[in-house]
Amino acid sequence: MKVVMLGWEYPPFKVGGLGTHCYGLTRSLADKDVKVDFYMPKTKHRSDSDKPNLAIKEVGETEIFPYDRPEDKELAGQFFEAVYRYNDLLVQRVKGKYDVIHCHDWLTMKAGVALKEKTRVPLVVTVHSTEYDRSGWLYPNDWFINIEREGMEKADKIIAVSHFTKRIIVEKYGINPDKISVVHNAVYPIGEGEKKNIVLFLGRLTIQKGPEFFLKTAKKVLEHEDTRFVVAGMGDMLPHLIDKAIELGISNKVIFTGLLTEEEVKHIYQISSVYVMPSVSERFGITALEAISAGTPTIVSKTTGVSETFQNCLRVDFWDTDEMANKIISLLRYDPLHSTLAKEGKREIELFTWDRVAEKTLNVYRGIT
Repeated sequence: MKVVMLGWEYPPFKVGGLGTHCYGLTRSLADKDVKVDFYMPKTKHRSDSDKPNLAIKEVGETEIFPYDRPEDKELAGQFFEAVYRYNDLLVQRVKGKYDVIHCHDWLTMKAGVALKEKTRVPLVVTVHSTEYDRSGWLYPNDWFINIEREGMEKADKIIAVSHFTKRIIVEKYGINPDKISVVHNAVYPIGEGEKKNIVLFLGRLTIQKGPEFFLKTAKKVLEHEDTRFVVAGMGDMLPHLIDKAIELGISNKVIFTGLLTEEEVKHIYQISSVYVMPSVSERFGITALEAISAGTPTIVSKTTGVSETFQNCLRVDFWDTDEMANKIISLLRYDPLHSTLAKEGKREIELFTWDRVAEKTLNVYRGIT
């Protein structure tokens, strides 16, 4: 079987979980003797493959990140133009015979639809997040929603990364649930390090990820426990979050790291005592699996895909900073709770392999070819 996969990011260029997913999926498909041509924009970090069945093909250049949102008219024009230009280039550059076209999120849906109509090859769309998620359910942009709806309607099959995502696709986009297969994400285990007195948030600093709730929780924890809070990542909320830490009087206990390298990300997972993912809306949440694989007990909001499938973590409403603080304090104070969650989490994480994701994805392909 030969698949053309349309993406936007791929390690070493990685902004979020989309790049991690594409990396794990394509390599595991290649190991199953599926030939994959993965298309992505050119970046200053050249992506390459050491798998005979996997080719990385770079097309065009763009400075737009996968989860960027236009904030003003000038940027909006550049943003929309960049996305349209990349999709047009994909339609022009993708050549040869394929059994399946597979695209990820709204970024490549227009190209996927155009290539399907041009080649009569079946189209699979993986939905990692929707415009409702990215906007934090506040003022979703119809431009994105219309692209997403068209891509889902024209796709022969949709893969959702959680049942949570599937419900949104059905309820908000009017898609037949029989058309949607749920395939949960996976993780490459990181390995444990020597734990420090650190509570970690790692992700894009956007409304969707809930970093402000993390800071409000930190304030409450610090009234009872002397610990350090690390906010790792970049995003449009960074200046506001720094101001918020000062306003709350906790700036001496909060470290903002900015963007981290892959090795730095692994290190901060390994040495953290608690990981918190307070997302307002998270279709899955690979970072939670990464933290758990590093032996770090994890607290996730109930509005995440990982909370529906992973058992050995603590769950909380993203807005309930009192309960979130209670759970953090419990993990810092009670060694049996901490060690049990760490041990059982690492055992359960062994079930979340990219080989499993690839096999389920391959079954989707077989069902339409």
